[in-house]
Amino acid sequence: MAMPIGKKYNASLQQCMLRIKDPSVSVPFYEKHFGMKLVHKYDFPQFKFSLYFLEKPKDGQKLPETVPSAESEKYLWTMEGCTLELTHNHGTESDTGFTGYWSGNQGRDLPESSPLYLKDGPVRGFGHIAFNVDDVYATSAELEKNGVKFQKRPDEGRMKGLAFALDPDGYWIEIVKRDGGPFQGTLQLSQVMMRVKDGPKTVEFYRDIMGLSLVREMVVPNDFTNYFLMNLSEDDQKLAKEEAQTLPKRRWQPALELTHNHGTEKDDNFQIHTGNSDPQGFGHIGFIVDDLEAMCSELEAAAVPFFKKPNEGKMRGLAFVLDPNGYRVELIQRSMTIDPELLKAAA
Repeated sequence: MAMPIGKKYNASLQQCMLRIKDPSVSVPFYEKHFGMKLVHKYDFPQFKFSLYFLEKPKDGQKLPETVPSAESEKYLWTMEGCTLELTHNHGTESDTGFTGYWSGNQGRDLPESSPLYLKDGPVRGFGHIAFNVDDVYATSAELEKNGVKFQKRPDEGRMKGLAFALDPDGYWIEIVKRDGGPFQGTLQLSQVMMRVKDGPKTVEFYRDIMGLSLVREMVVPNDFTNYFLMNLSEDDQKLAKEEAQTLPKRRWQPALELTHNHGTEKDDNFQIHTGNSDPQGFGHIGFIVDDLEAMCSELEAAAVPFFKKPNEGKMRGLAFVLDPNGYRVELIQRSMTIDPELLKAAA
């Protein structure tokens, strides 16, 4: 089997983008409650939006001293970890008519009896991010004590021992029990979950094209399957299957979790809502790569569809391909810099 294109160009999962209403609320929320740090920021006044990149650093990890700066930009596009990219479209924070963003978890594909059912709504897409913790119950209690709202507490619902907190925009944050490993005593970003129409077809894209490794497949018969994919080192790839399955709850780098509700692959009219048209919310996941131009040439030759090619638009050094569900997957040149002209106010 040929080497995946993504692996050839060292593609590393580096971001999950969520649109937010008010950065003065959302950035401190993730800093205070989940220990994340702002590692870079871009303001695009002429385009009326700003980007905030937050990372949960390891203990003792060296971070940029000044944000934003040339140092923090270099750090962002050469990092080994993964960020939460919060996108703020200017004005939403003060717009009394703004109704908020869609979390991805309300839709018409749910049973009508569900409180999340929306008769004329979209088909659910993005699901949640997650943090691994030592003790789900203690962490949830502490978060709730500090004013964090919950969609599901650990002992509510059918699945006991896990919880879903809510961020200021209503995005779901799963609280997951860590399965040992070297990172005891801390919280770390551990999952990005997206619902998909066809599980095997989507796994093939992220495994055989993008170069992620399928480390776990959790099947609930006649209901759904969760697939967990990760960037693995050569040593990790040699692990026995039983040990590899524990990696999403042990490793620092987050897993991409693909949730396939059985039967949707047979429905020609079923289309995941990606969050990039009304209603908006989740935007994309992103990978940094060693040679953007060469990788995109190979992806195009492999008939992977593009939303934006590297030489299109004003933003250079990045591209967007589309996965089998229509989700946008950003590809960013490792060590890139944004043209300073794009950061200036409109004339």
